[in-house]
Amino acid sequence: MLDNQLYIFVTVADKKNFSRAGEFLNMTQPAISQHIHALEEYYGAKLFERSSKKVELTQAGTILYNYARNILDLHQVAKRAVADLVDTVTGKLTIGASLTIGEYVLPRLLATFTRKYSNVEFSVWIGNTEMIHERTREGTIDIGLVEGVIDDPQLHIKPFLRDEMVLVAPVLHPLAAKTGVSRDDLKECVFVIREEGSGTRLAAEDFFQKAGLRPERILTLGSTQAIKEAVEAGLGITILSKWCIRKELQLGTLKLLRIKGLEIPRWFFLVRLKDKFQSRASDEFVKFISSEDLLPRILGSR
Repeated sequence: MLDNQLYIFVTVADKKNFSRAGEFLNMTQPAISQHIHALEEYYGAKLFERSSKKVELTQAGTILYNYARNILDLHQVAKRAVADLVDTVTGKLTIGASLTIGEYVLPRLLATFTRKYSNVEFSVWIGNTEMIHERTREGTIDIGLVEGVIDDPQLHIKPFLRDEMVLVAPVLHPLAAKTGVSRDDLKECVFVIREEGSGTRLAAEDFFQKAGLRPERILTLGSTQAIKEAVEAGLGITILSKWCIRKELQLGTLKLLRIKGLEIPRWFFLVRLKDKFQSRASDEFVKFISSEDLLPRILGSR
């Protein structure tokens, strides 16, 4: 019971808000307040200074927070040591993925990983790169998989899979019949692209810069699927990861456009919080997606 209360206490301290802690823990605010009150009675000290907008640790709360984090980390180490002894990878793993990875790559990764580690439970967050970055940094996510470049000294950041951005048009678009297009061909085109904060949006802007383009007409949509639907409907052309359009290319509903001498390679990145305790399930997943034969594995997951 005390361990659970310490975990609730640490979560409230990290979130600086009872409501946000309740959302994270899937608990009501009165239930959290009851646990905190019980801790304050147990230790005989006030742990939080409360206001209408946030809560702050008292001096006693700060002391307890440091010990509580150590206690909780030691319990995780003990659980991992016991699991290692019986050679079983168990536990829960929270993964955050930006939209391209979360919708088109991560399902294949999980399908392959769970064949070997069937006792690991997964919780998945999907959002744009900016959101996944923030949730990884605050510790809500164990592992983040993003398509946008991140520079953050609090995170371990490493590339894990090469990607290619491609120019895509509907099959009835005037440019679709060409074997190659020029930069001049694109000047009058409507571009359908992702929102600010998206790694795909950054890649599109990189393409515009390299191609020397300043599109006059841009339509912004908040999901890759919406963009594909819009392009198939003839609203414009787009720039997407090749992972996103495999089915559409096979079905013949979208057409690749090639510009000679202009390629748009990029990497997908794995991010983890440096100071966060990592379970064996987390470590095994990182090893899995860092392996050299990753691409054949996920391409084989159908």
